[in-house]
Amino acid sequence: MATRDYEMTLIVDTQLQEGSVDEAVQRYQDLLTRQGAELANTDRWGVRKLAYEIRKRQQGNYTLFQFQADPASIAEVDRACRLDEAVLRHLIVQVQGSMQPVEEEADPESEAPASEAVDEETEEEEVDEEDEELEDTEEEDV
Repeated sequence: MATRDYEMTLIVDTQLQEGSVDEAVQRYQDLLTRQGAELANTDRWGVRKLAYEIRKRQQGNYTLFQFQADPASIAEVDRACRLDEAVLRHLIVQVQGSMQPVEEEADPESEAPASEAVDEETEEEEVDEEDEELEDTEEEDV
């Protein structure tokens, strides 16, 4: 079966003993590998405030996994997340298209003046065309 691209966001309870959060993240990396997934990226977002309380917790430790896996293996990963007391929430989504490594974007300020100049020229041309059209219609009316 063909592999597909997935992203999994994992929110782990921050009130675990020290080191338990790292162990939980490592446990899911190992689980994905055992299920035949190829990890493309693991992004630790760290502790963040939750939008609403989950099991009387106001903070969670976020981790994003990007991986390629067989669709049949996703069910086991989902089951493990639901049964794990340390996981407050998880979400696994299929990514449309191919996953590309994130590259640094060019500085938008350096490109902005060039695009503004093009916009100004276009606006001037549009105004000139409108003036010509108005003059033509006035001449026809006379």
